[in-house]
Amino acid sequence: LERFCGFQCFTKDAEVLAQTDLLEIDLTEITAAPAFDFRESYSRDAFDGDFCAKNHFNSSLADLSRARGGRVKWFNFHHSFCDLVPEAQYFDEHPEYYSEIDGKRVPDSQLCLTNPEVARIAERTLRGWIADNPEARVFSVAQNDNTRRCTCKNCLRVEQEEGSAAGPVIRFVNGLADAIRDDHPDVLLHTFAYKHTVAAPKTAARENVIVRLCSFYCRFDEPFETQAREEPDGDAAVFVNALRDWKARAKQLYVWDYTVNYWNYLVPFFNFHALAENVRFFRDTGVRGLLEEGNFAYGGGACFDDLKSYLIAKLLWDPDADVDTAIRRFTDGVYGKASGAILRDYLSMMERACCSKPLGIHQFSDAPWITDGLVDEGERLFAAALDAAENETCRKRIEREQLSIRFLRLTRLPLDAPGRAEAIEAFFRDLKRFGITEIRERRSLAVIKKEMLESRYLRDRTQEYKLYYIMQ
Repeated sequence: LERFCGFQCFTKDAEVLAQTDLLEIDLTEITAAPAFDFRESYSRDAFDGDFCAKNHFNSSLADLSRARGGRVKWFNFHHSFCDLVPEAQYFDEHPEYYSEIDGKRVPDSQLCLTNPEVARIAERTLRGWIADNPEARVFSVAQNDNTRRCTCKNCLRVEQEEGSAAGPVIRFVNGLADAIRDDHPDVLLHTFAYKHTVAAPKTAARENVIVRLCSFYCRFDEPFETQAREEPDGDAAVFVNALRDWKARAKQLYVWDYTVNYWNYLVPFFNFHALAENVRFFRDTGVRGLLEEGNFAYGGGACFDDLKSYLIAKLLWDPDADVDTAIRRFTDGVYGKASGAILRDYLSMMERACCSKPLGIHQFSDAPWITDGLVDEGERLFAAALDAAENETCRKRIEREQLSIRFLRLTRLPLDAPGRAEAIEAFFRDLKRFGITEIRERRSLAVIKKEMLESRYLRDRTQEYKLYYIMQ
C-alpha cells in the first residue's frame, strides 16, 4: 500500500490513501528487511496495535495479534530486581539480600548479587514467571532504577576483577541464563547497562542474554559520535565507547534511547536530525534492537510525540530514510497543507533552538535555549496555523500541540503577572479536555497545577508524590 497506493499511517486516527480508478502493479518479487530486530517508540499513542502494524513496530506493549503480524512478547521488560527478590517479603529477616552501603544493609537499593541465596530465590521467581507466561519469550532480570549498588566485599571484589560495576550484574544474569537454558532454550533474559553499569565488564553476556545499553546521561542536541569526537572525556564518549565494548561482549545488544523531557513533557524536545544520525550509528555498530522512549503516561500528549513516533518508525525500518520528507508528509497529512507548512516553520525554528545549547531529558522552561523571543514567535506561528486550519479536526490537532507553547508562556510569567492564575486554570482544563494525564513524569496534574501556581518555571518540586504504575 505504501509503495503503490501512497498509503501512510501518521497517527492512530490520521491516515492517507491515494484514490484511483485503475491501479497497475508490476508483480515482481518484493523483499524488505528492517535494520533492527526490535523496533519501538515507547510513547502511549504508539502502543496502538493498528498504528504499530502499519508502521513496522513490533512493540511488546502493543496489541499485535497474529492477524496484525505478531510480536515478540516481553515480561516485565524494565527494572525488575525489586520483583525478583521483593523487599517487602525478605528485607526484615534477610537484609543481607540487599545492598550494603557504608557498612549497612539498606532498602530501596539493589540486590547483593554475590549472595547465593539471592540467586536461588531469583531463579525460583524467574521460573515461575516463565511458567505463568508461556506466550512471553523475553524476561527482564534488570537492576532497579537507582545507583545504590551493593559495596560488600564480595561485590566489590567482582567489580575489581571485571573492571566495571556491571561485572556482578552480568555474572548474576549469566548464572540465571545458564540455569534455565536447557529447560527453556527459546527464552531470552534481558538486563540493563544503565547509569552505574554502563561500562562493559570483561565477562561476555551469554547468547541468551539481551544487554540493553541506555543513553541516560547523554546530551541530545548533537549526534553521539560528534559529541564523542568533540569531548573525548564527556558523557557521550563514555556511551559511545561502552556501546562498542558491549558489542564485543553481547551478541544480543539493544539500546534504550530517549526522545522527551521527563521533567516537562510539554517542553519541545526536537532533535530530529541528530536522532537520525544516532539511529544510523546504532545500525552501523551492530545494535539489534532499539527503543526510543517518549511519554508513556496513560494520557500521552508530550510535545509532538505523534510526529516523533512516525519519524522513529521510518528510521527504525530504514535508518537512511529522509527526515525532512517524513516531517513534510506528516505535517501535511495531519494538519493539512496550509497549516502543515506553517507548523514546519515552527518545528524547524524549535529544532534549531533546541540544538543550539545542551539538550537534556531533565530541563525546566528556563533552559538556556528558550528565550521570550522564541516563545513570542512560537505563539505567532501557532496562531497562523489555526487561522489556516481547513477543518475542525485539523484545528483540534493544532490546539493540542499548542498546549506546549502555552505551557512555556505560563511557566515563564512572573508570579504577579495579571491573569496568571486564571490562565493556568484554563490551561489545565484544556489538558483534561485532550485527555492528557501527566506533564511531568509520574506526577498527577493536581500536584503539578499547585506547583505551577506557586512557582515560576515549575521549579518548586516540594510535592514529590509519584504515581506508580507497572508496564509489562
